[in-house]
Amino acid sequence: MSRRLTNNFMLLAMLLVAFMAIAAQPIGAQLTDLAEEGESLFRQHCASCHSIGGGDRVTGPDLAGVTERRERQWLVDFITNPGKLIAAGDATANELLQKYNNLQMPGHEYQSSQMNALLTYLAHPEEVAHHAAETVSQATGDPVRGEALFVGMTAFEDGGAPCLACHGIAQTGLGRATGASYGPDLSSTYEDFGEEELLNLLVDLPFTSMEAIYATRPLNEQERADLTAFMGSISGQLAPIGATLTLHVGLVTLIFFAIIGALGWRRFREVRQPMLEKARHGKGELE
Repeated sequence: MSRRLTNNFMLLAMLLVAFMAIAAQPIGAQLTDLAEEGESLFRQHCASCHSIGGGDRVTGPDLAGVTERRERQWLVDFITNPGKLIAAGDATANELLQKYNNLQMPGHEYQSSQMNALLTYLAHPEEVAHHAAETVSQATGDPVRGEALFVGMTAFEDGGAPCLACHGIAQTGLGRATGASYGPDLSSTYEDFGEEELLNLLVDLPFTSMEAIYATRPLNEQERADLTAFMGSISGQLAPIGATLTLHVGLVTLIFFAIIGALGWRRFREVRQPMLEKARHGKGELE
């Protein structure tokens, strides 16, 4: 009787362990599914400015451990509408804005399930089947094609506006004739960000003024590579500002003296002509 009771207890214990293992499996699978969905969202909307474990970037902080450093509701509010937190005087939001050169992150209107998935991935980026963010573009860029895209000679595949519509590159002369001054000059963009950061930045162009233009008309992989190659090709060829200023002053001075010379020659002719006429008349009277 005792042996039978012992066997029953052992069987019950085995069934309980099996049940617990089966019950726990959907939880693990659900976590993995959420993290993978969040990873997809991160790659689409966040990886252009942020890394996870790769260190801070020029465009944004490293997000490793961010769910431990920040409260969940703060993260939800900041991801949804960072401008609102900044305007409300939130100390952390304003500190981040200043640290990253006033580059304000665009807001993302995720559904609650998507937000949950993204935050799950940020909390568990080490989940199996996840890997570190790679360079966004693997295409080989062509600076000639990149310049054509920049100035609008070649249209972007999805119909986005050419860069020259808003931005110039002053030291190469691009933008002066058209008065492209809506956006900042891009002369030092490649030096400021570097190749990898610039490639990442061109994925979703996280600038408030550009969201309406490119949100539904993103640049494709080849276009991003070509623009980056063009910016890289001019980075080492830009004339020093002092040399450019000297050239401009020289041209202005030359034009000034040309005008003065033209006016002086005209005045000289106006004075000389009557004198010649008078000399001719005087000679005729003597004869």
